[in-house]
Amino acid sequence: MPEILAIHNQNVSDIEYLDNFYKGIQPILEKTKKIRPEINNKILVNHAYEIVEFKKSYVFGDPVQYVQKGEKETEHTNPRISLLNKFMESEDKSSKDKELAEWWYKIGTGYRWADQDSPEDEDEAPFEISTPDPKRTFVVYSTGITEEQLFACYIQNFTQIITTQDTPQVAEYQEYTIYCEDKMMVLTTQYGKLQLKPLYKKVLGVFKKKLPNPYPLQIKGFRIIEYPLNKNRIGLIELVISQLNAINRITSNELDDIEQFVQSLLVYINQQIDIDRHKQIIKLGAVEISTSDPSKPADIKLLGQKMDNSQVKTYKDGIYNDVLTIVGIPRLNDKPSGGDTGQARLLGEGWTMADERAKQDELSFKKPERQFLKLILNICNEKLKGKSENLKGLKLSDIDIKFTRNKSDNILVKTQALMNLMSAQCPPDIAFTVIGLFNDPNEVFEKAKEYYGDDLWKKAVSNVIGEKVDDKNVGDPKTDDKAKKKENQSIDKNISANEG
Repeated sequence: MPEILAIHNQNVSDIEYLDNFYKGIQPILEKTKKIRPEINNKILVNHAYEIVEFKKSYVFGDPVQYVQKGEKETEHTNPRISLLNKFMESEDKSSKDKELAEWWYKIGTGYRWADQDSPEDEDEAPFEISTPDPKRTFVVYSTGITEEQLFACYIQNFTQIITTQDTPQVAEYQEYTIYCEDKMMVLTTQYGKLQLKPLYKKVLGVFKKKLPNPYPLQIKGFRIIEYPLNKNRIGLIELVISQLNAINRITSNELDDIEQFVQSLLVYINQQIDIDRHKQIIKLGAVEISTSDPSKPADIKLLGQKMDNSQVKTYKDGIYNDVLTIVGIPRLNDKPSGGDTGQARLLGEGWTMADERAKQDELSFKKPERQFLKLILNICNEKLKGKSENLKGLKLSDIDIKFTRNKSDNILVKTQALMNLMSAQCPPDIAFTVIGLFNDPNEVFEKAKEYYGDDLWKKAVSNVIGEKVDDKNVGDPKTDDKAKKKENQSIDKNISANEG
């Protein structure tokens, strides 16, 4: 544990730096200026906040839903999945997903805690979930080829008053709650060294019953699950932090340049003037120039040199565009487009790239989410045993995790593609999945079958092709063979006629 805690403390310093950077505590606030230090503007453009908030709203703006995974034998929607979504809604999981996503994009990882509901809480769901602070949470993995999770730890800080001969002193100590797959234990530094803490259970509101430490878990499963954004746990701010500092520096120097140009220095050429005379000139706004030497004409000029703002803006915009490209955020196009199509604008402005990056984030989220669902199903099966509403029979393989984003963009092209797939006799469930117009293609397919029946696709094909199709004979091998024989006979007649 001491070795692991030393590594965790190093990570905490990095987490705090990135968290403060997101909040607006950035190096530009410590900017110094040696020449004319009185003009030292510190302009902070918090693009780090912009990056995290856009990603959080774009990927997790709508709640993550659990839907039935499409299988060939599936004909009806499983009502237990609806009950699972109802439980998640009662625990306000969508808000906790948003909190996790904020840590996700800030520091590159996030954590979720889940356990069975306490007897004191009369909640609809038999479990409770939360998003622990990564500065007080870590997960330890094996160095083997499988890299399986060994245990997770949550740290709490406490204070105690130590009475001495002189005056009472306040001392701090830590408690480490460690979760293994089948047991938990609590370590404490309250007594001067790291050791097991005595555990007691409340009986009628009083701690009386002593519990074993380590304490065996009735329901197996890791209570703390890590959600890494990528293999290296690199957040978006860390990828572009030098460019963000450069943008702040350029913006601050631009304002310094404007202020220095307005407050340009007066240069007295071939003139001798004291401080009091200078103050009078500034107050009156006029000056009298005279010289006794004609070879050295007297003059007064403003010493000022202003930067080329157009070149500076081009350089700053180039850095900002690099930032948006690296993190996968579309750029705002303030210029009216000419003859570009909708798809070309989406591709050129970066929305297609943003959607592809979001799909990668979804894959990173789904792996730990399945581990979380496995624990939730175990808790529900144990706590809801014997009740009318339960999740008995629901397996992890029956659940698909769906992210909801705006699917109406470029809708004309997608519907045209659907009609082409229809005329090509592509199965409807596959066609609904290919076009990407629906968040849950299987649900749409099932509802379409309920509304139109088994003739859904056949009638649509007849309307598209413009031919009269006998619904009873479509897809019948015997009918198809007869049609082919007639076609071949007509071809043979045309060939013989041409030869004659």
